[in-house]
Amino acid sequence: MKKECYAMIYLVACGVNRIKPDMKYISDIDMEVLFRLSTYHLVEVLAGTSLKEAGTALPEQWTQKLSKSMRKNILFDNERKKIFDFMEQSGIWYLPLKGTVLKDYYPSVGMRQMSDNDILFDGTFSDRVRTYMESQGYVSESHGKGAHDVYMKNPVYNFELHRTLFEESGQPIMSRYYADVKERLILNDGSSYGYHFSDEDFYIYTVAHAYKHYSGSGTGIRSLLDFYVYLSAKEQSMDFEYIDRECEKLGLFEFEKQSRALCKKVFGKQALTSYEQFTDSLSAKEQEMLGYYLSSGVYGTTERGIKNRISGFREKSGSTSKFKYLVNRLFPDMEMYKSYYPFFYRHKLLLPIGWLYRLLRMIFSKNRRNSAVKEIGMVRKY
Repeated sequence: MKKECYAMIYLVACGVNRIKPDMKYISDIDMEVLFRLSTYHLVEVLAGTSLKEAGTALPEQWTQKLSKSMRKNILFDNERKKIFDFMEQSGIWYLPLKGTVLKDYYPSVGMRQMSDNDILFDGTFSDRVRTYMESQGYVSESHGKGAHDVYMKNPVYNFELHRTLFEESGQPIMSRYYADVKERLILNDGSSYGYHFSDEDFYIYTVAHAYKHYSGSGTGIRSLLDFYVYLSAKEQSMDFEYIDRECEKLGLFEFEKQSRALCKKVFGKQALTSYEQFTDSLSAKEQEMLGYYLSSGVYGTTERGIKNRISGFREKSGSTSKFKYLVNRLFPDMEMYKSYYPFFYRHKLLLPIGWLYRLLRMIFSKNRRNSAVKEIGMVRKY
């Protein structure tokens, strides 16, 4: 592990544990490299806050990140309340997800950076919600495709409004497990339509969501940090017999155990030691898992996504044929059409037009074309 990665982890651990960093551990670190790496994992506010606590003068761009993150969280909170008020008045049940909840377990406002806000809602009201969001100045970036609708508005607003938690085409086990998610929810005090998970179910969903990314394009250390922060607040009171049973159903038993142990080793107070002591404290398997998190970044990588997709196809089909894999990518199963091309899913006789449509999009979209070329190149290697 590179020393810059250790320095980032050390500063983040100091931040969430409210401990002043000992700069002797990271005195020889290039601050520009550290800033870029922290930004790659979307933890530059935590790292920067720790550096300020230690009396280190931050570059201007880093200082601006700290102030903007706090302002962004406040703006999101106010805007989210307006959306919830609309849903209450309209009889639409809703559930805040992921960072929208987790941010409140971090030591102070803005420490858990937010790129978007995620809300699960009654998808039968999707069109009505779209009308409301557009009336408030939002642009509908995506609607009726995949698991969520995406709405954007200047200066910083990005809401992902989920009609379902997981897609059948990508995560069939998770999709079926959460098909009747409302039965697992608890009505908020003083609300008619706002819900929350139990502590255990919120944790299980957090693990499931992290694994979706981990096994896809990858996910960075912020996912591991979210585990640590939530467990620090809730672990002693949670029913882990229930958590184990439910994770077993989801195929997440080993991932949860490994990630729970790793997050404590990486961000726990006992890990706030020198680079050598820190790396020596991790087993070879833990170093490999941490390396996977560190190399993925907050949004994962295209290369990792392609590699994992190839591996998943081979495991599912039992075939190592490169030709069969590419055919499967060109002509995917109907669940993918159900999620992303509902018109062709409903009108299956027109499916050949759908195949042509997807092919033409790949040919005439530079990003899609480049992605396809990269994927074909990786298929040839593997």
